[in-house]
Amino acid sequence: MLTFTANDAKNKFGEVIDAALQSPVSITKHNRRSVVVLSDAEYRILARIGHDRLKAEVKAGFNQLDRGEVASRTTRQIADDVRRQFLDGKL
Repeated sequence: MLTFTANDAKNKFGEVIDAALQSPVSITKHNRRSVVVLSDAEYRILARIGHDRLKAEVKAGFNQLDRGEVASRTTRQIADDVRRQFLDGKL
């Protein structure tokens, strides 16, 4: 993946766009990855995948409720679990 510093990305924005049309571009700030710039087509694919996964998870949750399987976890515990699974690449 091509990488630009935030300063270079600002000064070479046209180059960043051209590169992002080919493959995602990483932008670093203070020597840390900060954002990724990608084409609209690539974004739409990722958004569709995320939407489809969310829809499947919600459907599975409703099926559990229909079977009478009720979770005793708090909303906070569920949010923490979702965040952890997302960071682990499971969501």
